[in-house]
Amino acid sequence: METYYKNMQNQIDYRNGANIFTNHPIESELLFGRGRAYGVELLLRKKVGRLTGWVSYTLSKTELKIDGINDNRWYNARQDRTHDIAVVGVYEIDKKWSFSADWVFYTGDAVTFPNGKYQVNGDVYFYYTNRNAYRMPNYHRLDFSFTHQLKKTKRFSSELVFGVYNAYGRKNAYQIDFREGKNDPNITEAVESSLFSFVPSISYNFKF
Repeated sequence: METYYKNMQNQIDYRNGANIFTNHPIESELLFGRGRAYGVELLLRKKVGRLTGWVSYTLSKTELKIDGINDNRWYNARQDRTHDIAVVGVYEIDKKWSFSADWVFYTGDAVTFPNGKYQVNGDVYFYYTNRNAYRMPNYHRLDFSFTHQLKKTKRFSSELVFGVYNAYGRKNAYQIDFREGKNDPNITEAVESSLFSFVPSISYNFKF
């Protein structure tokens, strides 16, 4: 079990309403301040026997305080994650084959979503309030693999690995976009997109 507390200086974030798509210097859109990160980490590990592995859990908080953002109050940093869990197991079937699986879960990243919208000359603009006050959906997935030892000497070893990434096909959100409703422009729709679901793989490893 470990606990930590860290003070950070010279932290950087975009000012409210920053325009990063023009040709003027990006430095004019940045603000500087301080940050802090603190939490507790727990780890339980099994090192001996045919079944080895570990379980880890982290409870943490990462915040920023930058004048000009969030009414000069502390707010969630983009990388803030309240909970982070990992469960890893490796089972030695015989001298040639082993099976491993790992499951991860963590709190969705802190993000800034619009609180409302308004129109100016027929164009729709979104209205934002507190910085990083919302969360992406929680992330979790299961990976597993079978490893076949091909050859092993004192100088080198080689192996084949047959694996599956995201075994139960969880569609974790990569980003969420907002758009006008197709049937009613007064309604705003949140559209979630993801990158990968179920991905099988075969790899060859050579170590020397």
